[in-house]
Parts: sequence; structure tokens; C-alpha cells
Amino acid sequence: MATLQTVLGPIDTSELGPTLVHEHIYISYPGDVLDPNDTFERSRCISVAVERMKQTQAFGIKTWVDPCPIDLGRDPEMLAEVAERAGMQLVCSTGFYHEHIGIPYYWRLRSIDEIHEFYMDEISNGIGDTGIKPGVVKIATGDPPTELEKKVARAAARAAKDSGLSVITHCENSNGWDVQQEILADEGVELSRCLIGHQDQATDATQLVKIAEQGSFAGVDRVGFEVLAPEENRVSLVKGMLEAGHQERLCLSQDHMCCLRSHKFPYPIPAGMEETFDQIEPWVREQMVGRPHDYLFTDFWPKLEAAGVDRATFDSILTDNPRRLFGG
Repeated sequence: MATLQTVLGPIDTSELGPTLVHEHIYISYPGDVLDPNDTFERSRCISVAVERMKQTQAFGIKTWVDPCPIDLGRDPEMLAEVAERAGMQLVCSTGFYHEHIGIPYYWRLRSIDEIHEFYMDEISNGIGDTGIKPGVVKIATGDPPTELEKKVARAAARAAKDSGLSVITHCENSNGWDVQQEILADEGVELSRCLIGHQDQATDATQLVKIAEQGSFAGVDRVGFEVLAPEENRVSLVKGMLEAGHQERLCLSQDHMCCLRSHKFPYPIPAGMEETFDQIEPWVREQMVGRPHDYLFTDFWPKLEAAGVDRATFDSILTDNPRRLFGG
């Protein structure tokens, strides 16, 4: 069997068990640490993260993948402490976020080869001086993907091919999946080792089926984010994939944060919506960071069950599919 690098060292992919393929311990948007109202407490964040992990362990989860990009506060030492305290297998990533929020200025100027070299250094030698190595490569593109994002994605694809690591992607508004798959295929990456993420906003299962037909996994991995898409849409996407015979190419997760550092809301509010947003911000933050991490089981699974999905299928999606994604 193949091995997967966790923040506490490599494991055999046969040991993964039920896995959440896209969750976050800690997110910090660029510059929020400078806010004089910042009240972040590292120790409290760690305690919350351990509690959230134990919530999912009660439902059998053994592994979390935290594909936090480099530029959103990635903290491998925090992840290692959380993993050790919770007794959870935890995987971190290398890779930059999309241009709208991420890709630091210095790296915007670098060539594909230079970015590839940087990613490979992290994969081979560890992140900074921590000695902690990433287990996946992250790719993120906006809507639509920009030329800069395509350059960075191509560097990431080359790093994935050269290292043998699997890829997890971010598709803003569920778009850009086709561009991502084209780059990955062009660079010779095994598409069956790629999870094309954030497909929750697709209007129907057609594009998820297309992703699966090209050999990749499709992620309905923002479960609980009803500000982006209603849960009924996610249920419909899952059902569509199952009915098309692609159970083995579907991944479920929540993209839910244990801790968000930003004191103020870290996304622009549309003009004219300020008053309305003041009213709904608590609801939005609850979906981003507030609710328990066992929501997938306590709230979403019953909706799937009511739609006719059997428990063996649900369990297989959480157990067998991540093993295929990371083990080939």
C-alpha cells in the first residue's frame, strides 16, 4: 500500500479509516493579525480544534485533511499539537491560494520553475524549519481562473507529479474545474489522485459527472454552507453522482473552520447590502466557524438517508474513496 504524510509522520493509506478530506483547524486572512482589535488566543484555538476532532471521532472519523494554503495562516506546528492531543491523523498541504486573496507579491513574480522548486523543497525537507512535511498539494483558482493562478497551478501540478502527492483543489463558485483538470492532465498528473473541490454550487450533477469521467474525484465538500448553496442542492448532486454510477469518485466534507482569526468579516460586502449583512453576519459566521464539526453526521446524513442513500454507501464514500484518492 501507499503511504500518506501526516503532520506527525507517514502512515499507510490502509490506516486512514473514515476521513474528512477538506476541513480547517485555523484560518487567518492576509493582514488580519495587524488589526488592533485582534483577540486571537492560540491555546483556545487548539482546545476548540481538539474538541471538534473528538466530535467527529464519536462518529468514527480517524483522519482529517486540512488543505489550508500557505497564505491563509497555515501553521503546521499548531496542527501537530492538535493532532497529538486529539489522537487524530491530520494531513497538511503545500500550495498557494487564489489571486483575489492570496499569492504573496514575491511569489506572483516567480516563474513556474521557481514556484515548483519551492513546493518541492517543502515536500522534501519540511515547511520552514518545522520539519513537518505536507501530505497533499493544494491548487486554488478564482472565477474565472486568472493567468497568474494558471501559472501557480501548473507549478503545483508539476510538484504533484514529481512527488507523487495527491492534489486537492479549490474551485471558486464551483467554476474553473475544467481548467484545473486540463492543467493537471497536461502536466502528466494521474487524475485519479486529484480531488476537484467545492462543487457544491453546481446547478446539477452534470459537471461532477464530467469530472469523474475524466478520472478525478469530485468534492461536495462545503456541506453546511447554505449561504453558498442549499443542502437540498448538495443532496441532489450526491444522488446524481450515485445514479450515474460514480460513487467511487465522490468525496464529502465541510470546509469548516475550528478557528477564524479575522475580527472583521474577511470578504467584501456588496454595495447597498451593508445593513442587511449586519443582520445575517452571525448566521454566516456560524456556518464558517461556529457549528460543531459533526454536522455532516447529525444534520446532513439524515437528509441523504431521507433521499434514499443507504448508510453503506455513505460510509464507503468517507472511507474507501479517500483511500483511493491518497493511495491510488
